[in-house]
Amino acid sequence: MSGLDDLQPEDASLVESIMDSHGFDSLKKTQELAFEDGILETGNHLLVAETGNGKTLCAEAVAKKRLEQGNRVAYLVPSRQLVRAKKESIQEWAEDEYTVWSGAQAYQSADVVVATFDSFYRAILQNRGNARNLDLAILDDFHEIYGGFRGPEIEKAIAASMYEGIELFALSATLGNPDELAEWMDADLTVSPEGRQIPIREHVEPVQRQNKGEAIVDLLRREQDKGPFLVFNYAKPWTQSRAESVAQTRLFTGLSDRDFHAELRDKIDGEMTDTLRDLARMMSRGVAFHHADLPNDVKHWVEDLYEDGELGCLFATTTIAYGFDAPVQSVVVADITRGPHYVGVYEYVQWIGRAARPGYGYDEGFAFTLTDAPEETKERFFEPHRVLEDVTTHIEIDIAFQWLLLELIATGWDTPHEIEAFIKEMLYWQQMEQIGAWGRQRTNRDQRLNDRLRETADWLEEHEFIIEKDTARQFEPTALGDGSVEFAFNSFVSAPLSSLRTFYDWLEEASHDEITPLYLIDRVARQFDRTVNASESAVKSELSGLLQEHDLPVDEAGITAGVVYWFWMSNFDNTQIENRTGIDPTYLPSTARKLSDVIDATKYLMDASPNARKPDWFDTLVFRVERGVRSEEVPFVENIRGLGRYRVRRLRRYVEGSDVVGMGELEGETLWELLQELYDGIGDSTQFEDVLKGNVTGIGPATAKRVREFLENVEISDEFGQKDDWGTVRPSSERPEESDGFSHATRLDDF
Repeated sequence: MSGLDDLQPEDASLVESIMDSHGFDSLKKTQELAFEDGILETGNHLLVAETGNGKTLCAEAVAKKRLEQGNRVAYLVPSRQLVRAKKESIQEWAEDEYTVWSGAQAYQSADVVVATFDSFYRAILQNRGNARNLDLAILDDFHEIYGGFRGPEIEKAIAASMYEGIELFALSATLGNPDELAEWMDADLTVSPEGRQIPIREHVEPVQRQNKGEAIVDLLRREQDKGPFLVFNYAKPWTQSRAESVAQTRLFTGLSDRDFHAELRDKIDGEMTDTLRDLARMMSRGVAFHHADLPNDVKHWVEDLYEDGELGCLFATTTIAYGFDAPVQSVVVADITRGPHYVGVYEYVQWIGRAARPGYGYDEGFAFTLTDAPEETKERFFEPHRVLEDVTTHIEIDIAFQWLLLELIATGWDTPHEIEAFIKEMLYWQQMEQIGAWGRQRTNRDQRLNDRLRETADWLEEHEFIIEKDTARQFEPTALGDGSVEFAFNSFVSAPLSSLRTFYDWLEEASHDEITPLYLIDRVARQFDRTVNASESAVKSELSGLLQEHDLPVDEAGITAGVVYWFWMSNFDNTQIENRTGIDPTYLPSTARKLSDVIDATKYLMDASPNARKPDWFDTLVFRVERGVRSEEVPFVENIRGLGRYRVRRLRRYVEGSDVVGMGELEGETLWELLQELYDGIGDSTQFEDVLKGNVTGIGPATAKRVREFLENVEISDEFGQKDDWGTVRPSSERPEESDGFSHATRLDDF
């Protein structure tokens, strides 16, 4: 193969095997340069090269080299969405020779751990499995260190690696200060001079901000031969409204003859909404939209269809700005600003880098940027003028520094020496300047770090997150400190410690009767910003009346709590939810899943509180918020594979109907009782399964069999399955008082 002649025979064979697995027949100039620079040799390395020039193959070659030496590798990516794609790519050459896993258990023994930066950092701090004994960490899409969302975790993950002596291999297309970053990581630096393998022609599209939908339509009409198109949008609602405008033109009709409506209905288990029906209709015209709040199965399906050429135009937020390798010929940047501010130059470069990726047969790609300031946009973002921003530390701000110090103390870095040693591995330390503004001479770095640590430790002690030992130069976390770190590590919430203190104080001060399921949902949604996108003007009178009756404001948090508590957890179908609340339920599953995660994580703060305790109903509430089911449905959904929100609702409606299979109206009150009565009345297990699979939409032979086995082998407590529990909507005159606990389902630990 071309380009392998200068490598040692064993290294050439190694690289060739990876190239074969991906279908490559020669090395690119960037790859040749990287191998000449010795990336396969031991030591830290930073590789900077244009998008599409083969950095990933270099990273995988480094990984395989270390595996062949008997080492273990962590392959780190910015988001959970990218974990799936990276596992698949590595598995192509790892095959059965090496184990490639993700998840918490992977750190114990996997040869290759595919993980996000933040989960890796937490695993190192907590020494989860054998995380500290990993030998190499590959930092893919390293440029995400720019951003305020993932940047702090990436900086901390790198510091943790260096503290533990884990080798680093970082790769990026967009770094403004690679020399400084390489010095920070004690890494050899390779900056490829190779231009992008497939050039991108950049164009501005002058447009007034209020006319972007029309401008995109005009652009795509004019440049239709340059598709497929990927359109980046700032806000989620714009992805849908702009996609609708393009779909109406029918510019991309005829790319597929799939029944998108039927396939989409299967993806979401029958839970269609107007929004999803709109998506299916757009897809039949070759257009789709994509953002983080769509169900995961739908997002992956849309991505796969676009990659297969069955969609001609995809509108998306920046959720697919990194790692999305698809046959895009043209990128449209619909929003070059966020509010009054321009996006980062590094972001723009990454977005347009999705165009004309190698392997799709394009000689050139195109980038069209909508702007009301064409000349300024070209000067700021286009070649040859653009200048990438420097990467700067995210630990400078007090909130981030407070979290860092608490995380270290709570996970065993509890002496001043250990804490200082860890922080001196961070970019924060690298960028602490001796000279301030206008030439002011500052005190030395050690003194300033010592002063800041002392100030931050005093703040943490004042707010009761840590205590300083009287008999040793050592800190220890309080119960609140431990609980806060566990909360953060298990909730994926980015909140200041002051917000956790506020929530903790509420737990401490509220009476047992005040911490009800409804008010806990509201408090979590309010304190940690896990809300549906809703406004008071859109809410129907039924929901607003319920909120007012329970002294909750009709705002985003209150609306979220009400929709989840009275309607989602009552397992209403999407049409009922929309008609009775005025809220589009399309994104409720995503919101509810995030809300459930945060509610579950509050148990660590409850455990920390002397005056609060985890309520008896807590675990069942967490499950119901995530899955959207009634109390009586919990054991079925929890323990019967294939029986989710939609199917258990259909099952319940069937057995609640009169004259079931000629038996007359069943007399049971709960789903459990009704099914037992039906089973006993039929008297034959095979016939019972036939009745279910023949009469209940969505239940096939396998699920019917599992329902029958569940009824035969499990006993349910007498308390379980109250017909009208506190999460079920009834007319206000009949609604019972809120109970202080769920009735519990029997868990099937050995079923």
